[in-house]
Amino acid sequence: MGMTYLFLILAVFSVVVKSQLKPKVSMAPTFKQVYSGDTIILSCDNSTGKVKWFFNTAEDQNQANKTWSIGAVSTKNSGSYQCENNGQKSDNFIITVLEYLPPATLSLKSGEPVINIDGSVVLELLVEEEKNLFGWCCWVYKGGKVHRIKLKKSLTTNQVLTFQPYKLKDNIAIYWCSDETNLRSTPLTIKTSDRIVLMMILPGPALLGEKLNLRCVVSGTDRISRTIFYKDKQTIKDSSSSSYAIDNVTESDQGKYSCQATYTRSDEGKPNTVNSTQQELIVSAPPMKAVLTESAGLSCSCSSCPNGAFYHWYYKQPNHQWLSKGTHKSYTDVMSAGTYACRAVWKNGRSALSNIHYYDVDTPEINVLLITIGVIILGAVLVIGAILMYCKRRTGEEAIYQDMPLMTVKSQDGGDGGYEELHKKHGTKREGEYDTLNTTPAEAAGGEKTEGAYEALKKAEGKEEDYHTLEEGAAKGGDGGYEALKKSQDGGTGDLYHTLGEKGAKGGDGGDGGYEALKKSQDGGTGDLYHTLGEKGAKGGDGGDGGYEALKKSQDGGTGDLYHTLGEKGAKGGDGGDGGYEALKKSKDGGN
Repeated sequence: MGMTYLFLILAVFSVVVKSQLKPKVSMAPTFKQVYSGDTIILSCDNSTGKVKWFFNTAEDQNQANKTWSIGAVSTKNSGSYQCENNGQKSDNFIITVLEYLPPATLSLKSGEPVINIDGSVVLELLVEEEKNLFGWCCWVYKGGKVHRIKLKKSLTTNQVLTFQPYKLKDNIAIYWCSDETNLRSTPLTIKTSDRIVLMMILPGPALLGEKLNLRCVVSGTDRISRTIFYKDKQTIKDSSSSSYAIDNVTESDQGKYSCQATYTRSDEGKPNTVNSTQQELIVSAPPMKAVLTESAGLSCSCSSCPNGAFYHWYYKQPNHQWLSKGTHKSYTDVMSAGTYACRAVWKNGRSALSNIHYYDVDTPEINVLLITIGVIILGAVLVIGAILMYCKRRTGEEAIYQDMPLMTVKSQDGGDGGYEELHKKHGTKREGEYDTLNTTPAEAAGGEKTEGAYEALKKAEGKEEDYHTLEEGAAKGGDGGYEALKKSQDGGTGDLYHTLGEKGAKGGDGGDGGYEALKKSQDGGTGDLYHTLGEKGAKGGDGGDGGYEALKKSQDGGTGDLYHTLGEKGAKGGDGGDGGYEALKKSKDGGN
């Protein structure tokens, strides 16, 4: 009984003492400097029950709780704040809001600004004026208290620091980072929800005049067939799209947003319809802003920024994150097609990003580039064509090539698979002579040709050249041999050319399988007689079977030519040999 009475006296004394204490205004997070866009929470300490709030001596009728949350402050929020409880007013609490941004940026590396309870995100800290982040640490305000986030020292060796805080159980958490001199980053607000459908809101304020896209997300699936968006519980959009776009943010867009999604987990799943919780969208005036101008290239300026500010340039990547593109007042780097912006940066602050510049490759520039490439390609084609024509002409005049059948080759010593090296003929002045692979053993030591041997391509001592080709079947002069294509002995320009006889055809001489050659007129006129291959069973000119009679030039040394080609297998040559041929002969006068 005595103990109960004592506790009652202490409780009454505590209430009396607290009621006599003067209210006091405190702020969280405990920022030393307040920047445009910060979210601050004012608390009326030493108070119980109903509380009155005053801004610049004027009471705010909308605030009656112990705490007053001001999201996305701007310069209009600068002034004195007081709270009153039980008839007592606190001292003035002065807040001065800087109209620019903190010198460092804290942003979402991965994750969403609204997550499920026990979820987490990955954050990234960037300090543009620092080479490393020694001395920087990060903080979180949740559950009414400020907690320090422990970071590994190894993470602070670079200009960018990436870290993942603990899983979040509270409804709201505000993250920021600072260094030992009280320089700090922008704050980042992450919210949680216990619903499977989430209304995605910005982790910071929406700026007046900017574009904004709100999204309705279902955890674990993107199969959303219908979405209804609400603002202050009023329907603003009902469609199959899960996003809601605002082209030009105004103060009237500020409010509490939610959404309803109809979704399925699979193609054959049953549709579900779930509402999200409400999320507040805060609209703020933009902070001090840089200006990008396009005359004579791109340049950046900021008339309200401190003297000595540096101008940083940025390029928006496909993942919608801004990539730093250097520090200079004018943009001088090569530009790729895309979105560009700039900002002013100094020791303890930054301006907001400038107006956006969209750069695309101009059509005239493309045309000039295409024309240039076309001229280069055309020039290359002409050069290659000239080289090919030169080589062709040179080949026709000087280079003679022999085709080799695909047969088993033997080396000089009779082994299979060998080859005879290409040798240059001694004593030649211009071109080298080349021997081709042996198909059978080469000449014996005594100098006689063995079966299947061949002679090298040889030049004569003068201009004239002998041309040799491989035999078809058994050639004239012995089995498996061949007789060279020869110019006529009189040195004339006329050549003898022979074509193959048809199988079994009779040549002009009555031989089987031969043919009668194409003949020019004997008077040297321009008219020519052309004869095609003899029919099967024709006789050659010498009476042999399968032979042929050559196409002969006139005997007066005219320009007419004799043309001979190989006899068909089994045909008889001019000397009576089986399967041979008579060589291509030039006139005796030594002409070409």
